[in-house]
Formats: sequence, C-alpha cells, structure tokens
Amino acid sequence: MCDSQIYEALCAELQSTYHCHTAILYGSRARGDCDATSDVDVIAFRHAGGQLRIAAPWNGVFLDLFVHATDDQAEPGWIRIHGGRVLFQQGTFGDQVLARVRSQYDAGPATISTTEIAFRKAWSEKMLRRAGKGDAEGDYRRHWLLFSLLEDYFEVRGLWYLGPKQALRTLANIDTSHSEVFKRALSPCASLEAIQEAVAVTFGCRRFPDHQHRLHDA
Repeated sequence: MCDSQIYEALCAELQSTYHCHTAILYGSRARGDCDATSDVDVIAFRHAGGQLRIAAPWNGVFLDLFVHATDDQAEPGWIRIHGGRVLFQQGTFGDQVLARVRSQYDAGPATISTTEIAFRKAWSEKMLRRAGKGDAEGDYRRHWLLFSLLEDYFEVRGLWYLGPKQALRTLANIDTSHSEVFKRALSPCASLEAIQEAVAVTFGCRRFPDHQHRLHDA
C-alpha cells in the first residue's frame, strides 16, 4: 500500500469500526520526514465509546492510535500533535484542536527550577559513575542515562522536547558542536568519557533565544 491508500483505509476503519468523527495525523508522517520504519501516529475523536489505545502492526505499518471522547480536555501530552494535519473532521473540530495545541506550543514549556536542574545533574553524575561498573547493572544504567540526557538537554533550556527524531534534528540546527557531542555519546561503542561530555553540555544550561523554543519551526 502507498501512503495515500494507507490513510484512506485508516480513515474508513476509524469511521466504520470506531465511529470516529475526527482524526489527526501527526509525527514524522505529518511533517514529511518519515521513512520506512516510521509509525502512523494518529489521534482521533468520537462521541461515544470513550478512550481507546491501539499500538500494533496494521496493513504493513505500525499504527500508534489514541482515540478520545469528543469532550476530553486537552492533556499536556497533546503537544506531540503540534504540526499535525487533519485526515477528516466534523465541522472544524480538528482545526480547533490543532489551534489549541498551537497556542500551548507557542506559550512554551513550563520552566524547570534551578533546584530541579541541580537534582538532575547530580543524578546524571551518579548514574555515570555506576555505568562504569562493567557489569549488566552498569550497562543498564548507562542506557538509562543516555535515554534521559537528550530530554534533559531541551528541558533545562526551556525548549520543547518532541521526541528523539525531532530533537536530534533540531539540536543539529541550533548547536552543531553539541549535536556532535550527542552523536558520540549515543554511539553503541561510546566511551564513558564521551557520555561524560554529554552530561557536561546538557547541564551547562546555556539558553537559546526565546523564539527557538518553537522546535517545529527550527
């Protein structure tokens, strides 16, 4: 199936099987930077039946679907649908959802306190030490630290973190030297020194101009 056939079949199933009146495609497929491994990320709405979560292979792709009730209030996690596109909608319902998300996005993320930043920095340094143990637990902590660092990098600077693909691309746009630091740290054969450098740049806390919290536009 080509993309247009996938979306056509998905819309039909959302309407006939799940009785959805609105569906919004978001993520890499909405942005146009998807590849063969990219999920089909969709949020949909229906008048009856309540919430539903589906994450499973579907027609040769992986479908990541959130179904909400029409009157569900927007959640903080809905920021991920910023930049999405309406597949079908009742009236202007989908457009209104995206407009509310855009307002949230433009307002920027909540500010993290200096106390919280200091805590995360101390935790990262502790995890780095334990990652050097050379056993399975140390390796686990190494991966745990790397998983957290990229999100921390954005959050301590007051920037939206919208997932690894978009974050890494945005980092390359706003700071090439820090992007290279993360590339080295995320390499499967990275040294502890490379990861230590990523910890250091993460908590250097250099902020970017306010307009750069709009990661979708970076």
